[in-house]
Amino acid sequence: MDVRFEEHSHFQRAALAAAAGGALAGAAFWPAAAAGSAFALVLLPGSRRRRVAAALLCAAAAAFSLWALSGALLGVALAAARADAAQESGAARPSLAAAALVAALCAGAAALAAFTLPFLSAALAGLVPAPIATGVAGASFGLWAALTAVPLHIAVGADPVESRLAALRASLAPELRTLADRAAAARRGAAGELPKGARADLRDLLDSLALAALDLAGRAADLGRAAPPSLEEDLKVRALHLSKSATQAEDRPAQQSYLRAAEALEGQLEHLRRVRRARERAVARLHEEVANLERARFALTLAHGADRDRGAAELDLLHDRLQHRAVACEVEDDLALPRPLEDDRLGT
Repeated sequence: MDVRFEEHSHFQRAALAAAAGGALAGAAFWPAAAAGSAFALVLLPGSRRRRVAAALLCAAAAAFSLWALSGALLGVALAAARADAAQESGAARPSLAAAALVAALCAGAAALAAFTLPFLSAALAGLVPAPIATGVAGASFGLWAALTAVPLHIAVGADPVESRLAALRASLAPELRTLADRAAAARRGAAGELPKGARADLRDLLDSLALAALDLAGRAADLGRAAPPSLEEDLKVRALHLSKSATQAEDRPAQQSYLRAAEALEGQLEHLRRVRRARERAVARLHEEVANLERARFALTLAHGADRDRGAAELDLLHDRLQHRAVACEVEDDLALPRPLEDDRLGT
């Protein structure tokens, strides 16, 4: 099972905001640290409606010294901030179970803080002015609360593209392995270039195209193993040997058996050629999909330097192009084995 910590930058911003808010509110009245942390989270980018509601309720609970409740509401604010950040980046939003766990952990941290922070504040008051002492206590609580948000950033389960690449790499020839690596790298780079506020389905389209490219690599590898060049050479030698044996045979039935055997080998050769043509089509399509993914990555890089309206227009254009390519991948069926040349000539 693959366990990953995602969105390090958002976790760090949320921790700094919670600590700063707790310090500012705690400097005036340290029981208000939870409310200060919650209101500091409102300043993070993204939709703020849910965070504002959670912060107001947190302030009301703190006013009545309901530490556990104010901590739980701070946890709700942390979960709302994480969900807003995920919506902007196109990443998966945290589950309700993770949000509930964070609320419970944050409530426990607040209940613990109700007993420990007064002692910390009193100890520091003998060394520094009282406002600084209470501010440090409030900042400590903000950091404790931010640490409880770790479950919101834990993703369980392997990345589908990277898992597919890892499963394929050992079975791919050098040419196909290079193309598969380029497809995964282009998708990885494009996902990293997705700007905040980008359409959430762009990430899904990038994943879909990358998986389609890796499927093509696997298909080409299977076809290559089914029709190696050495097999074609062996069939040609055997067919020639049987033809010579047929001409040298004096017995008529034996001669006919040799000829039928040679004809069967010719049929194998034709099937082998069809398999190799199908592999060539798969490799050509793989080159096409890799180029499309790399083009998408560079398009996203250029979109960063554009103004908002132009950047949005370029993202919409990229989305339409990727959507068209994804649909084309689903409906194209030209990787089926080509018909024999005799059928093509006869029009059957």
